[in-house]
Amino acid sequence: MKRMTAAFVLLAASIALCISGSCVTENLTNHLASTLGAAKNAAQKNDRAAAYQLSVQAGQDWENAHQVLCTFQPHSRLETVDQTLAILPDLAKCESLEQFAGECARGQMLAQNLQEGELPLIQNIL
Repeated sequence: MKRMTAAFVLLAASIALCISGSCVTENLTNHLASTLGAAKNAAQKNDRAAAYQLSVQAGQDWENAHQVLCTFQPHSRLETVDQTLAILPDLAKCESLEQFAGECARGQMLAQNLQEGELPLIQNIL
């Protein structure tokens, strides 16, 4: 009976950890995606200062979220987001805001992929 109780406790802890990981990932990536969306809109309006400020803010938000997301996500998936966010402030300073907007869109897609990776779908389980 003690083994069944221990197994049930471990199962409950595993389920709780999975649910919390999904919620935390969703909250952090939604925030990142909204900041990148605002930066992309600023770039499309040719507002270089706002685009730069939002790209720096997205980088800072990502640094804060990165330590938490490392608990729930593979590091290789987080590294691609790191690389995208690292070049955004420099692209905002350059002449080509179209490339900046494209990288913002790429960052949004990567954030969405992080969310989808946490969903209990057949392709994620298998």
